[in-house]
Amino acid sequence: MPEYSIVVDLPSESWNSFVEKFSAGNFEQCFEYGEISKRAFPKANVVRLACFRHNELVGVLQGTYSKYFGLGMTLGAMRGPIVNTENGNSTFAVKSLLKALEDYAKKNRIIEARIFVPEALKADIAFSSFRYSLVCRYNEYIISLKGGSESLWGRISHNKRRNIKKALREGVEVFESREMNDLQTFYSLLKAAEKRGGFTSYPYSWFKAVWDVYDPKLSRVFLARWNKRAVSGVFTVMHGDTVFALAAGSLREGWKVRPNDILHWKVMEWAADKGYSQYHMGLVSDPPPTQASASWGVWRWKREWKGNLQKLKVFHKFFHQKYRLILKAKDFAQKTYQFILRLK
Repeated sequence: MPEYSIVVDLPSESWNSFVEKFSAGNFEQCFEYGEISKRAFPKANVVRLACFRHNELVGVLQGTYSKYFGLGMTLGAMRGPIVNTENGNSTFAVKSLLKALEDYAKKNRIIEARIFVPEALKADIAFSSFRYSLVCRYNEYIISLKGGSESLWGRISHNKRRNIKKALREGVEVFESREMNDLQTFYSLLKAAEKRGGFTSYPYSWFKAVWDVYDPKLSRVFLARWNKRAVSGVFTVMHGDTVFALAAGSLREGWKVRPNDILHWKVMEWAADKGYSQYHMGLVSDPPPTQASASWGVWRWKREWKGNLQKLKVFHKFFHQKYRLILKAKDFAQKTYQFILRLK
């Protein structure tokens, strides 16, 4: 691949211009995402690799990892790489980026990489040629906003429309905010959901970093209020044509008036009116949950929005096998700490 070259740490303007041109919306691959990670996590490092063919930028890959005891832990990359598939040489661009990533990982003593790759990229051959293993699959759940909110209202399920109408009758109000006290309120709702569901999302420092680093016009919280109290909330960012619902939480006491339904409906209505074409509601397992599974309730609630599933393949590789035990010890300590926090 002699005609391909790699540039490390491309300037933000060039990086974002490429990402926005070849993606309908990819927040985790925009330049600011790396800066947010460094602001939120003191031990975070960012790698940005740009692939050129002659003088043309044809692909980028951004990943983040933490460093302890001089070792890089898991290097993660979401929805990457992004490559120009129009010139018919996307496989060579992906291979060039993976080769550069391997060189970077070995130089910086990174133990492993875990890369979430859109199936539409058709990059299996490139990853297998570098001995990555396909370890699991997910789906991104994306709701089309094309045609506007009236068209969307006609597409969602009857049960969803009924729940939204009930919330309106019960006096649930939804508002958007960039106020710090509302961010803190949202985070308290998220923590309540984490404790109830036994999962862990982003720490408060991450949400605060988004507000400090990202364009203020492109991030906000939406809160649903009932009986003068916030009972449901969602943290959103906008990138390209997509609104990403990055985290959400609620209080069980408000569920009877369906605040989650009206909350997300109002966000979608707002997004459609602003000209966005997609609402991203996070990941769903592949295959999707069945009625016998613990995740069935959340999936049943999501699928009533009549969105589409877009497949992600997770590729994994160890760069330094001899440090696997250190990685396991770090992960165990982290999970134990998070479990203790949920008990408080």
